[in-house]
Amino acid sequence: MTERPEDRPHERRRTGPLGDDPEEASGGASGEEPTRRVPLGEGEEERTSRVPHRDEEEARETRVIRTPGATEEREVPYPRGYFEAAEEREARLRDMYGGVDWLAGFLGFVFAAVCGAFFSLVGGLVLGPFGGVDLSGASQLGPAAITGLAILALLIFVTYLFGGYVAGRLARFDGGRNGALTVLFTAVVAVLLVVVGGFLPGAAGEAVRDLIQGTVMPALGGVAGAGAVGLAVLAGAVVVALLGGILGGRLGSRYHSQIDRTT
Repeated sequence: MTERPEDRPHERRRTGPLGDDPEEASGGASGEEPTRRVPLGEGEEERTSRVPHRDEEEARETRVIRTPGATEEREVPYPRGYFEAAEEREARLRDMYGGVDWLAGFLGFVFAAVCGAFFSLVGGLVLGPFGGVDLSGASQLGPAAITGLAILALLIFVTYLFGGYVAGRLARFDGGRNGALTVLFTAVVAVLLVVVGGFLPGAAGEAVRDLIQGTVMPALGGVAGAGAVGLAVLAGAVVVALLGGILGGRLGSRYHSQIDRTT
């Protein structure tokens, strides 16, 4: 009986699909590589293992660094040119609808007048313990007058902040300019009331005359009697009103800018 190579365990080897030894094929393709003898244990023969190259060791020594954004949802980036197109669109709309909006400024003045009436009542209650703000014949301001002026400046600022915000929301563009327009409407309406108030008939004329003679004229008389201090207080009130109107208008138009950026 003829003995086949498969019956000899020491000569048995695995062959690939083409009949060659996979170890020899891989060794011939990659070239000779250094090997070493690794003992497996007692009663077991040593086997040959390939010594890895330095490059392979470095390749195996890799670390995965997880950033905080790896576990979070990534925001979808805007396509290239999106912001440029949005800026061009905003500039085009500003050219078409920007500038002074007289209706928005007037409605902002109306809202500021309503807020001013309410804050005047609040100011009267707050300034009552200080005896009001009397500037007539005052060359220097005392602590009570300074405190009263600070409270009055705060009320003026908040009044025109609200009015400017309404004007900026209605105008959408150039909120600061339209917010300052509320102060201009206040001056114009005050002059018209002084000029035309005496010719109004009935209860409306009496109410306007009482307002002018009982509130406006005494306040102007006190400012004029204070000299430089009164003029400084009047200029400060105008500046505070302008700052409140401009800031409120910018806040009102900023609302529309945020919507345009998110759409």
